Amino acid sequence: MITMKKDIGYIAMGVVLAAFTLTGCSRFEEDDLFDESAAQRITSFNKDLQSRLCEQSEDDKYGWVMQYYVAGNEDLDFEGFNLFARFYDNGKVKMASNHRFLRNGNANKYTESTSVYEVLREEGPVLAFNSWNDILTVFVDPVDPASAPSNIVKDGEGMGGDQNLTFQGYDGDNILFHGQRHFGAVRFVPCDRPWETYISDTETTKNYITNSTITSYYVISGTDTLYFKDLRSGIITYCERVNDPLFPSIINCVFTPTGFCLQHENKIGDTKFREFNLNPDKTCLLSEDGKVQVSATWDTYIVNARNTVWNFSQDDFTDEQKSLLEQIDAEFKKFNKDYALSQVGLGRSSGSGAVKGLVLTFTAKGKSNTAGISLATSRPAFGQMQISYTGDEKMDRNLTNICNKSDAEAVIRQFITTLTGTYDIVPDNYFLPTGCDLHSVDGNNNYTLK
Repeated sequence: MITMKKDIGYIAMGVVLAAFTLTGCSRFEEDDLFDESAAQRITSFNKDLQSRLCEQSEDDKYGWVMQYYVAGNEDLDFEGFNLFARFYDNGKVKMASNHRFLRNGNANKYTESTSVYEVLREEGPVLAFNSWNDILTVFVDPVDPASAPSNIVKDGEGMGGDQNLTFQGYDGDNILFHGQRHFGAVRFVPCDRPWETYISDTETTKNYITNSTITSYYVISGTDTLYFKDLRSGIITYCERVNDPLFPSIINCVFTPTGFCLQHENKIGDTKFREFNLNPDKTCLLSEDGKVQVSATWDTYIVNARNTVWNFSQDDFTDEQKSLLEQIDAEFKKFNKDYALSQVGLGRSSGSGAVKGLVLTFTAKGKSNTAGISLATSRPAFGQMQISYTGDEKMDRNLTNICNKSDAEAVIRQFITTLTGTYDIVPDNYFLPTGCDLHSVDGNNNYTLK
């Protein structure tokens, strides 16, 4: 089951709490079962909320990270934003961020702004930011397109943000709110480091786990597997398959120094998840309870090798394989005495009639070129590669020309048979590999690709 982005069922908790506080208190006050009136109890609760907000602003603490979401509109969707806040008893709040909608030339630059706040007594506690704050109010401002980027304006709704936040509840040390008007989620998390350090550490983690080369991720729980797409944008497509998904859902997230957190809780099968953190060896991200794993599709990237060639370390070849490569090199020289076989790899050859399979790189007078022959590589299981060969795969134009004037084809096909089998893949980086080790599960030789 995929939970849709606009699901705001979690609001029910706050509604029930407010209803209980208002309706229940009237009866209890009439029966004189409590020492305080309903109004006094609400006032006490608001004071407790303000006290908790201010406690995190003491000298030995770093205030709050506000994981802030806007509602967007039918044409636009937005990622979540990390805003920082320190609340003071005198009604002042200092905020900071480096988000992309800061104005006056500050977009993507660390910026601080001070304004005022109060905790209102309405149907439930409401945290109200009562004056303009450069960090927050840009999400709320229904400005004219001439005064701000046109893509944040829609029928006077701006981005669909809120600066009055309705209290939802406590979640351990965290405090949960939602926008009073547009219902975007806002999660207050105690900040554990200086704000600029938090931003820097978050950017480092984001750049480690996301990139422009591998843009899809496995979401795995037991035998269930779904996918995230476009995690880097902060606007994730959650789907049952990467290509042409049937039932995609949009999920928004914010990045953290250790991973990322989704706007709402979601599910894979019956297992719930919301926040993911890098595991100790940085091979994947795990949900809060460790039951859901998010892994980049690094194995598919290696197995498919669509736009690259993974070259074998020739030190791994057996004596038989080295002998065959020497014969191939000799046959290439029959075609052109200046040719020298320099590398052997898996991937896509270049030039006319390019094929995906075994790629032979040769040099001539300092210039490199490739010749290729088809070879099937598949993924029998997560983190595995199977190399298969039937014996009649086609060659690209370069290799065809060489083989027409030499006996290279027979030797090349013999060499391929020594590579076939199933291998466990161990990459040098689990989010964007630049090389990997292949460990045979069939008892064949092991290889290093780079």
